[in-house]
This record gives sequence, structure tokens and C-alpha cells, in this order.
Amino acid sequence: MKNKNIKISLFAFILLTGGLYSCAEAPKQEEEAVVEEVIVEETESMDEDYSFMLPSPIQIAAIFSNAGLEFEANLVNPVENKSKYNTKTFKFLNFGVYSADLAYAVLNDQQQMSIDYINSVKTLADEIGMPTIFGTGELIKSFEKNIGNQDTILNILTTIKRRTDEYLAENSESSKEAVFFAGAWVEGMYIGANAHTPSTNLTYRITEQMTIVNNIVKGLEFQKDSSFDLEWLIKDLTTLQNTFNGFESVKAYDADKSSDAVLKLNDTELANIKEQITTIRTKLVNG
Repeated sequence: MKNKNIKISLFAFILLTGGLYSCAEAPKQEEEAVVEEVIVEETESMDEDYSFMLPSPIQIAAIFSNAGLEFEANLVNPVENKSKYNTKTFKFLNFGVYSADLAYAVLNDQQQMSIDYINSVKTLADEIGMPTIFGTGELIKSFEKNIGNQDTILNILTTIKRRTDEYLAENSESSKEAVFFAGAWVEGMYIGANAHTPSTNLTYRITEQMTIVNNIVKGLEFQKDSSFDLEWLIKDLTTLQNTFNGFESVKAYDADKSSDAVLKLNDTELANIKEQITTIRTKLVNG
């Protein structure tokens, strides 16, 4: 697709979450929460020859939330599933999935669900060798205590994201973040594609997110840990990208040289994307 689509997509991540992060940066002073400096990550460099955008699960959820999605509890990956992820690959991928579900619950003010999902994220973090992200449990306690204060809760989620980045960087494992992000992206797209909404903005959000599939694939291919089993996911995401690029609406958009051209998929094309995303997500959460 046109290069301008990449710019639109990256700008969307920043624009749509600007208000979200500005409120997260100023929690109420009287709250006894564990609050650390908020950092919005634009690019995670994994190698001097390759880097790509890694938005947080909060950003992914916020993009679709801004499209006017109705909250649907049945769309998230049940917390009970965490016990069936027995391989490293699926633990890492579903750490991303549950992070996206957590953000979805928080942004929709689902308090008990939010508590359930942050505990699921912690469980997988412990199992994949990152217990320091949650420390001695102070973040969980603070999260539960301040569950009614969304500003503080969002700040805590940002802290978790930053601690994850720091842990991977300190252990020379930054490339693994691509695996987390792939899981979070698939879950966010699944929720976005399947939730009911009266807003036509959803079409634009989905097409915006399709512009970064190629970067996700590159990130997974760049993964240096050979113990991951990612070939199936790389293949499925590549097929998804090729399907999208082959749509007549996309071809027409790419051929249009006007600066005000807008890409809008037709109903058949949207249904095709939804079906493929749902198939990938099913494989991912089934372990």
C-alpha cells in the first residue's frame, strides 16, 4: 500500500491516545498508588538495521474504543484459559492477548474484570520468567485499591508496559517484545472486528491497523530465540496481509494519486478480514 498509510497509522496511535496518556500522567495526589513516570513508546529498536513501532495494548484498545465500540464481555479470552498454555510460544503470545483484554476492560470501566485480567497477566509474566515486572505485588495491590480511579489505573498499566520493556532490554531480549505485540494486536483486531458498533469509524480503524501487519511479520521473523514456534503465525499474518493488499478497494486506493483519497473496504472485504482475524485468534488462544 501507499507509504502515506504507514504515516497515517503511526499518527493514529499518537493522536487517538494523546488524551488517554495526558490523563494518565496526572493521577490524584491523595491516591496511595504506585505511580511512575509515564513514557509513550513510539519505536522499539531491536537492531541497528531494524526497528519498528510497538504501541502498547492500551493504545490498541484506545484506537477501537474511539471508534465507538460497544463493550462485549464474551469477546475476551477467558482467564481460565491461562492454565492450558504449556509452551513458551503460547505463554508469550497470550501475555499479549491478556494485556489487550486488560486494557479493553479498563477502558470500559469493567472493574472486577480488570482485576481478573491483571492477575492473569501477572501469572503469565511469572511463568515466562519476568516476575520483576510486578515486583513483590505492590502493583497488584495498588491496582485493586485504586480500581475506581481510571487515571491511576492507566498509569499503572503504563508502568507495567515500561517495566516489561526495561526487563527485556536489560536481558538483551528486546526482540521478544514483537511476540507480545503480535498477541496483543491480534486480540485487539479480533475485538475490533467482532464488536457491534453504530460507528462507521470502525472500518477506518481496521484499515489503519492493517498497514502495520508487515512490520509485525518482520518483527516475528527477526526473533532471535529459536525456541519459539512462530512459523504458523508468520504464515497466517502474511496471508492476511496478501489478502488485504489484493482487495479491489485497496488496489483502487493505491492507484488513486489524490491526497484526499480514503480507503474504505466493502462489506465482503470486511467480512473476509474478520474471518481471517478470527481464525488466527482462535489458534492463538487455543494454545
